[in-house]
Amino acid sequence: GLDTENRPAPEVGDGLGVLSRFPISEADRVPWVGCANEGAADCLSMKGFLFTRMTLADGVEVDVYNLHGEAGGSDVDQQLQADGYQQLAAYIRANSEGRAIVLAGDTNLHTDEPPEDAQDAEDVEIWAEFLETTGLTDACEPTDCATPGDIDKGAFRSGGGVEIAAVTQTGASSPTPAGTTPATATGATPSALSSQCVL
Repeated sequence: GLDTENRPAPEVGDGLGVLSRFPISEADRVPWVGCANEGAADCLSMKGFLFTRMTLADGVEVDVYNLHGEAGGSDVDQQLQADGYQQLAAYIRANSEGRAIVLAGDTNLHTDEPPEDAQDAEDVEIWAEFLETTGLTDACEPTDCATPGDIDKGAFRSGGGVEIAAVTQTGASSPTPAGTTPATATGATPSALSSQCVL
């Protein structure tokens, strides 16, 4: 979506979308509160996040978040990245309290360990704080993925009677696009549903 009030000269929309064989009951596009053109011309697009609520079966819902983070490595960019993930965490608190979540996207956070430079060290801190605040788990933790520091990331949490577990994390050399997070979501239903969610 384009929000010309907050970003007066965007050239393109947010580029975020979800294709699903499951029904989507809610959707909300939220641009980041701020942007900067210092490091990566971020104000030319409507970067932000997309929230959708998917129904996998009767009584089995998962909140899905797709995002495109602020890029660049200047001090202004780093502050906007921190602000953006605080904005997203606040939205999750307000809209997904106690609910199962699958989150994926281009975070533009370089989280290699050890960090390559001061900006990467800040990125590591921003991502760690975001995960702790929201109760999400980086999908690379249980899957032991080969490139945990990549900017394309996935994260998840269980909730609302729905158990989420990451089963694989694929990269650019795989047929599944980088940053996707196959996850098994099992709901407490009579049929003991087990569904595969691929973002």
